Amino acid sequence: MSNVSSLGWQISVVFENRSDGGLRVYSDDVPGFMLSHPNAELVIADVEPALRTIISEKVGEPVNVKLVGARDNPWFADGRRRTQVYEAISATG
Repeated sequence: MSNVSSLGWQISVVFENRSDGGLRVYSDDVPGFMLSHPNAELVIADVEPALRTIISEKVGEPVNVKLVGARDNPWFADGRRRTQVYEAISATG
């Protein structure tokens, strides 16, 4: 990741159920981004701040991160994965 353009970029984030009822979240687009906890709500609450911190550090400037589209339950009772897309945009431009 180099400089964030004023248009930003999209990040695919994978949400996976854990066998203990918790949630694991990661993105191949953001090296080092992985969250996991038995409380799925805590993981969901940490996604945007964690992405913002990691991406800002990698590009050397503050960014804003938001979910693209409607937020709904990102996990399923049957253990399937779901991918949601977030957008990172320069906070200074």
